Amino acid sequence: MRIDGQVDAIPRVKSVTAGPHFSLNIVWKDGSRTRADLTGLIYSSEHFSVFASDPAAFRHVRPVAWGDGVEWDNGLDYSAATLRKLAEEQQPMRGSDLRRFAAAKKLNNAEFAGLLGCTVKTVRTYYNAKQVPRWVATTVRCFQRDDTLFAAHFRPVKVRPRGRPRADAGH
Repeated sequence: MRIDGQVDAIPRVKSVTAGPHFSLNIVWKDGSRTRADLTGLIYSSEHFSVFASDPAAFRHVRPVAWGDGVEWDNGLDYSAATLRKLAEEQQPMRGSDLRRFAAAKKLNNAEFAGLLGCTVKTVRTYYNAKQVPRWVATTVRCFQRDDTLFAAHFRPVKVRPRGRPRADAGH
């Protein structure tokens, strides 16, 4: 799911080539292009760890029939949907993405700061950032995917109006 809440169509791989350091350069059937770094998968998966000891085998990657994923000569494969999700998770997040998330959830700055465990000033700084810290992007993506997780951590904050308090009309 994207930040704007739209669900993407089922992804299909048009072409794939191995890049440096266990990365894949993917061209999708919709014409978009992404790079996915599979280093974490290779060093955390019992099956994919074969590439750590034989990096040359990683280069022999190709799309499977109908673009449902990718496969290697050694029989390992990886689905297109999971590959797309992995690539999207690795993309940097911009301040404008945070603004869209906050607007979609109707969060004020104090509420967003509470979700992230930071100050309002820090949230404002992130809103203007070309790239926010990875932990912020990861946290926001988790909240986007899981409404229960969001509800577990969201605490509404009543924002006091700026300026002097109004004089009570009855006194």
